[in-house]
Amino acid sequence: MPVIDKQAYLLLKRLIFGVLALTLVFFPGREVAGQKGYLLKMEETKVDVRLLEEQLNQLNGDARATASRLGRSALSVLLKRTKAASPRERALVLECLAEVKGEEAVQALIDALNDPEQDVWNTALNLLHVTHSPGAVGPLSAFLAQSPHPRIRGEVARILGRMGASSALPAIKSQLGREEDREAAFKMKLAIAKLEDGPERQEVLSRLSHEDPKIRYKAIGELEYINEPTLVKRLLPLLSDEARVVNVGQERWPIWHRVCDRALEAVASLTGKTFPFPTGNRVYNAEQLRMARELIAAAGK
Repeated sequence: MPVIDKQAYLLLKRLIFGVLALTLVFFPGREVAGQKGYLLKMEETKVDVRLLEEQLNQLNGDARATASRLGRSALSVLLKRTKAASPRERALVLECLAEVKGEEAVQALIDALNDPEQDVWNTALNLLHVTHSPGAVGPLSAFLAQSPHPRIRGEVARILGRMGASSALPAIKSQLGREEDREAAFKMKLAIAKLEDGPERQEVLSRLSHEDPKIRYKAIGELEYINEPTLVKRLLPLLSDEARVVNVGQERWPIWHRVCDRALEAVASLTGKTFPFPTGNRVYNAEQLRMARELIAAAGK
């Protein structure tokens, strides 16, 4: 099959639509006119499906946009390629499925957690954090005990927590009781902290005042994950914490992201409000930090 590049794709679409338009002009019967939109859509879909296949063959990242445009019409191509020989193609197919969304796409992402290649199942994990569905709770919960990979067990717990899947709490707690990997166990505790207000959540809150600024900084991210707006007041003391933690600049010209900077960003996240200035891996001045304090005060009223 000849390769379709983007320019050829656009020319082919124009040709098809031109032929259809001429048909409608010279044969303007009611039946043909009534099918105008349907015919145009069908032909456009055929061209897009062929383009998607070529983009996947070329490992072209533009396949993601094509899959998004096609929606469910992309599934016939994508699902049969989840077992492609190339790990890079399998990973790209997963990214395309995440654009399509829906139960079938989510199930394919879950199935990919059994892929023998770490890059592929890592891709699936990352995508499942943002692309999931209620029907995924049961299949995902099974991986808590069945997966041989500690990272999968831990991340699946975090995904279930992010989903608000309270029904998965017994499975997460059961696996935590026998989990031998320290990092996986930590993620399971974090998921429990997200799903219920108990000892695990109190552990997160206690880390906000830890003597090590790196732990305080990391705990702010954990609080964002819990995503309980009423806890935003816990960030107030940290807006005065100028401990330098992460270099968001270059090695030769460091720009240190402080605990207070990270706290300001979490204030926006937990309240759902935006500041009248850019945020994200920046250093904020005294006036901007004052605005974050005012936002916390307003949230408590």
